[in-house]
Amino acid sequence: MEQMSKNIGFQLKRFRSLRGLSLDDVAKATGVSKAQLAQIEKGEANPTVSTIWKIATGLKVSFSTLMQPSKEYFQKYGANSESPAVEEDGKYRVYSIVPYDPKRGWELFKVEIDPGVIHKSEAHPEGVEETITVIKGQAVIQCGDMKEVLNEGETLIFSGHQSHQYENLTNDITMLYLIIQYQ
Repeated sequence: MEQMSKNIGFQLKRFRSLRGLSLDDVAKATGVSKAQLAQIEKGEANPTVSTIWKIATGLKVSFSTLMQPSKEYFQKYGANSESPAVEEDGKYRVYSIVPYDPKRGWELFKVEIDPGVIHKSEAHPEGVEETITVIKGQAVIQCGDMKEVLNEGETLIFSGHQSHQYENLTNDITMLYLIIQYQ
């Protein structure tokens, strides 16, 4: 978690500097307090998934871009070396697998949801599409009036421009891959 917090702080400060924004400007754009943004920039805070999304949306950058280390140095990661972004008291974990690249237009995450957890996600900008594949367990995905139960190996594609939620009704951890496509 410590490395991820440093990465988020580095990227937040980098984007703020590139755009000539003050902490006040970023606070207004994201809805995250100036004090919390300052702590995040210093690597002294472990932001929640929702906070990272607010920052990404406010700065108009991808979620995974904020989690990436500086490209000013070479850094190697093993399959399980990245710390996840966590929410729901650590019972909902998001791992950045393939970070966003404008040439690709998408990013890939692995998500782990503990038994009984419901995670509500805020709406993404218009044109964002989510593709979810369950690798282990079962997930209930709700978006607007739509509600689908996905079993292991099944995939669902939906428009993420409205609030949606992921739910694990089983007694075991559910793992899924999540691709977010930006248009």
